[in-house]
Amino acid sequence: MNSPDEPPDDVGRPPDDANGANNPDPDAGETPLDKTPRRAPPPPTTDLGSTIELDELEDDMPDLDNPRYGLCQELQRGGMGIIFVADDRQLPREVAVKVLRKEFRDAPQAIRRFANEARVMGFLSHPGVPPIYECGVCADGRPYHVMKLILGATLADMLHFGHPSSSELLSIFADICQTMAFAHSRGLMHLDLKPGNVMVGAFGEVHVTDWGLARFEDQSQESFRNWFDGKAIRKTDSEVQGTLQYMSPEQARGDLLDTRADVFGLGAILCEILTGQAPYRGDNLQQIYSHAIRGSMGDTLEGLEESDTDRALVRLAKRCLSRKPRDRPESAEEVAKELMSYQATALQRIESDMNRFFDLSLDLFCIADFQGFFRRINSNFSRVLGFTNEELMAQPFIHFVHPDDRHRTVTQMSVLGKGQPVVRFRNRYRTADGKYIVLEWTSKAIQDESLIFAVARDVTASI
Repeated sequence: MNSPDEPPDDVGRPPDDANGANNPDPDAGETPLDKTPRRAPPPPTTDLGSTIELDELEDDMPDLDNPRYGLCQELQRGGMGIIFVADDRQLPREVAVKVLRKEFRDAPQAIRRFANEARVMGFLSHPGVPPIYECGVCADGRPYHVMKLILGATLADMLHFGHPSSSELLSIFADICQTMAFAHSRGLMHLDLKPGNVMVGAFGEVHVTDWGLARFEDQSQESFRNWFDGKAIRKTDSEVQGTLQYMSPEQARGDLLDTRADVFGLGAILCEILTGQAPYRGDNLQQIYSHAIRGSMGDTLEGLEESDTDRALVRLAKRCLSRKPRDRPESAEEVAKELMSYQATALQRIESDMNRFFDLSLDLFCIADFQGFFRRINSNFSRVLGFTNEELMAQPFIHFVHPDDRHRTVTQMSVLGKGQPVVRFRNRYRTADGKYIVLEWTSKAIQDESLIFAVARDVTASI
């Protein structure tokens, strides 16, 4: 929360610089995010939204003193660092280069935090942590590190500007939990978990970013700590840093920390997924800070209870957000296991409901694929058509359609393939005794799974 070289004098008042409130954290939002056309980007903006003048941008374009990388353009500017897109001249790829801003070149704490981030990301070799390719020092003395360029959006942007499904969001949250479970297994705490520090790639890959505040929980990684600039949390850390709206009470107070501080952060992310709001709210920084040090989340807990969400997820979120660390899950691994158990139970419930629907439906209900085969049919198909389920599923369903209706049926399949529903489409189906009946279909495709859900009725008697 505090500025890179001016920590608060005590923890009884809010720090001068608070990430996520009126004054962003020095490293807030710095992720290799590429959401704009690469060759014609809009004017860069600071964390406060002000446009950067061209001469300022040119003045900040660093000389990496490294012939391997050619900077192409500024991608994103945070409070402490600037991210550039660069061409890798040895390998056919684009990379992200993060450089410390000039105003922090002589700030030891900012330099230490910047170095910590790269070293932690290198130490945590995991799919959920962006890989670091190289570290170096610019010609003017500023440190930089080269990392994977992530094409996508932050989870915060997805929540505020996108329309992700609940299943997609839970899948993202599960990946976050697995990444943090790995970090905790290596003795590291992130201490700034929030939707803005989660990147979701264009193909669904999930990365936890901004590891500049990471700390060891104990002394078990002494060999690594010899060259790691961070410190173990062995005593009260008076230097309170993080993002107030998502911070555990003990972190806001500067108390002893362990992995359960990150568990609170996971609960905060889950809370925003379920309610659209961060745990702490207030009209100003002082109010938010007051809520954080006391763990006061009355409105948030009410919002969770009132949300149209499975109660098991609400209970998990509330446990993670418990005011006292002892009332939370012990680590991210425990959160991940509880989430997996919930997802397995939910899947079983969905399958049970579908089985009940299949069995009780008076209509002909089926699931088909775009290759033209029934994937599942209820017993009414056998009752109406006279074939066994095995016979109906053994060959393309078009074989049961009257030859004169096959072209129209294929045309309707194309309509479904474009994401449009088909309503009250009629064709003739052959029965086991060689006769034809008229079926009226209502169908819709589930594009993500390449499946067609369809309901049919025998309307022969009405013709």
